[in-house]
Amino acid sequence: MAPDNGTEIGAADRGGIDDFVANFGALMAASGMPGLTGHVFALLLAAPDAQLTARQIGESLHISPAAVSGATKYLADVGITRRLRVPGSRQVMHALVNEDWYDILLTRNNVMEATRSLLLAGCQAAGGPDTRAGRRLWLNAELFKRLGAALGETMEKWRAERPGILAQLPRPDEDPRGAQPSRRVKDTQAARGLAE
Repeated sequence: MAPDNGTEIGAADRGGIDDFVANFGALMAASGMPGLTGHVFALLLAAPDAQLTARQIGESLHISPAAVSGATKYLADVGITRRLRVPGSRQVMHALVNEDWYDILLTRNNVMEATRSLLLAGCQAAGGPDTRAGRRLWLNAELFKRLGAALGETMEKWRAERPGILAQLPRPDEDPRGAQPSRRVKDTQAARGLAE
């Protein structure tokens, strides 16, 4: 299941990656993500360059082109991935928008505020918090108010702390043991304008 997208995976444990994709995909499905979408998301998270073609996704997960299309469309629609054209080719890469979920969670924070506003409007329409329905709606609005505030605070901390956290890690193209990236990885990086 682990992708072989033309880059060296190095010390990656293909069996461990397969387990991660299966388990993370199942967790996302249990959380409400449709079909095999969570598996595709997990596969992109675990891919060395966080991008794969539809064919690579289908071959890695042993799923049909229609299933790949549905999953990648959903991920793009919710802002997790984007489609990239491979220069000089008809090929399309499905790539993660960001390495972490920062942008996705910021969007969710906006959804929480919109949900809170709708719940408050529903509370007023139901006769205010003095009625049983109004009380229930008001209580849920208060929950979303607190969830949104907590998420907002966490996202601000993450934005401030992220550079320091990343600074503690070796660069992805550096082997912590001092080995140099393979010629294939260097060529891929140069083609994408990633080489220094």
